[in-house]
Amino acid sequence: MSRVLSAPFLLPGRPGQEGAVARALSDAAVALDGDTVAAFGPRAEIEARFGPGERLEAVLLPALVNAHLHLELSHLSGRVAGGDGLPAWINRFLGARALPWQGEASSAMERAALSLRRAGVAAVGDVSNTLASLEPLARQRLCGTVFHEVFGFSPERLERAREAGRAERARLLPPAGLRVRESPHAVYSTHRKGIEALLCAGPGSLHLAEDPAERLFCRDGGGAFRRLHESLGTADVDRLRVRGPSAVAAVAAFLAPHHLVVHCLDLDDGDVRLLSATGATAVLCPRSNRHIVGALPRLDALREAGVPLAVGTDSLASSPSLSPLSELAVLHQAFPRIPASVLLPLAWNGPAVGAPHVGRLAPGAAPGLLAAPLAGARPADPFEFLLGPFAAEERPLVWVEENAREASA
Repeated sequence: MSRVLSAPFLLPGRPGQEGAVARALSDAAVALDGDTVAAFGPRAEIEARFGPGERLEAVLLPALVNAHLHLELSHLSGRVAGGDGLPAWINRFLGARALPWQGEASSAMERAALSLRRAGVAAVGDVSNTLASLEPLARQRLCGTVFHEVFGFSPERLERAREAGRAERARLLPPAGLRVRESPHAVYSTHRKGIEALLCAGPGSLHLAEDPAERLFCRDGGGAFRRLHESLGTADVDRLRVRGPSAVAAVAAFLAPHHLVVHCLDLDDGDVRLLSATGATAVLCPRSNRHIVGALPRLDALREAGVPLAVGTDSLASSPSLSPLSELAVLHQAFPRIPASVLLPLAWNGPAVGAPHVGRLAPGAAPGLLAAPLAGARPADPFEFLLGPFAAEERPLVWVEENAREASA
């Protein structure tokens, strides 16, 4: 027997076309067969087919996607100051991470994974150096991809890191719904041949154009990232660094639709055109950008160029929470001319993280269903409600039905 739920508003989720406006159904209902969607539509129609339903004073919507986070850094919450650019932040981050945390990292990951569920997240694009995040994510039924990040500014260091990574992955059986993919970190931390090899190997995630210092480093090898390498004793920087007029230009030839490029903050018009041609998904993390660099991405330009978009939170070391809605609320406030119905689909981009069933209600799928309680509100626009007062106060979303734990190969 199907379970029927009705509400003043139902949001079917991700539109079929990139950049399209999501729709809202008023006085609508959804019929569930276990965790699977049987049908949805106008309440009268669904109840005529499946019987009377339970009425919820809420907005019903598919579960969300956090396309970029570092769960294993959750113990650094509030411990790394920002505001003066990425290279300076990295210096402070490295110092903070090197401290003896005596098991605090593990418990912080568990709390952070639980906070993802409270934020309505069903699928993630998590970045990990240790793969310690796999189990906390699995315990909260999260699906998607864990990008096993490797560093190495010399061929020798990168190969050692890749060998260690392969050995670690061979010892692990990924939990249901989570796939693991080897991935590079950034243009300033991986030598040029290594970036090419890692990106050409398949799906991956790359921190890209997060700070103007990346452009300077790729263009002429100078600036704050040069000084950072000198302080770390890196040899042959000019021989090994990625070269190009910008960070985007330096790697665009190796990018494909199965890649995530994260941050994309420092973009000129040429960079935007290059990104659009690659088909890679740009994952925006506005609260982290504001904390570290004091700027926001060029959302208007990215949209106009047709760049596929998703949203992430980055780590708790640079963002106050792991809520995708709160990230979108910042963008909505900064770009008021962009409707909330255009922004919310950024948090439904399940395909970007290898969880194509998440983010859209469809018969036969189990994307996870959420309720955002109205608490007496009578909004004219449910999208504005979700990215306005609901997100501003970080109200918890209520799980009506769990998502299936599936991940694409």
